[in-house]
Amino acid sequence: MSPTSNVCIAISSKTLRALLEYQEEQECAFDPASLAELAICDWLERQRELAKPKGQRGYFWKKLFLPDGTRLRVSNHRMTRYAAIVGDNLVYESMTTSPNRFVQSTLGPARNAWNVVYVQMPGEHEWKMAFRLRVEQEAEARRNAKRAPTPKPAEPAMRTSATEPTPRSLPDGPLLAPKLRPDAEERRRSYRRAEDLLLD
Repeated sequence: MSPTSNVCIAISSKTLRALLEYQEEQECAFDPASLAELAICDWLERQRELAKPKGQRGYFWKKLFLPDGTRLRVSNHRMTRYAAIVGDNLVYESMTTSPNRFVQSTLGPARNAWNVVYVQMPGEHEWKMAFRLRVEQEAEARRNAKRAPTPKPAEPAMRTSATEPTPRSLPDGPLLAPKLRPDAEERRRSYRRAEDLLLD
């Protein structure tokens, strides 16, 4: 597929309607297809920025992150060529490029860039093949994911045994004896047993 060929992408009618309404409100000169392409490019750019280490500039080669200052090298028996990460771009001969185009312009087509590009990270002396560096970064990411602490589950509330009585709290304020009804004394006397009366 040519890099400039167009393809169709299905989107919901709700999203398309919102896009057309916005285009009409703003009197936008872009057609809907161009607006959709701009929106996708903007989303990709934001995702790349979010994926970068915090506060660090650099270039993403697929999932391999190359920080600002990284150098790339290709060579054969006749020559050696260098490119570098400057800010967020890969630069070769003062032009922004990609690893694949860097290889094609120096070594010719039909080369797998992962197997011919050597990378020197900032502050390091060793050059590593890009493929090997990618494998190392992916392994490190897996190790970090395994080391990430998992949240502890909430402890269940303590339950009292069915045989234990539920403790009852006393009411606030002074404790007063319950008042007897006015006729309590008379009722108690009238219902005393005969044996009790003989003991008086």
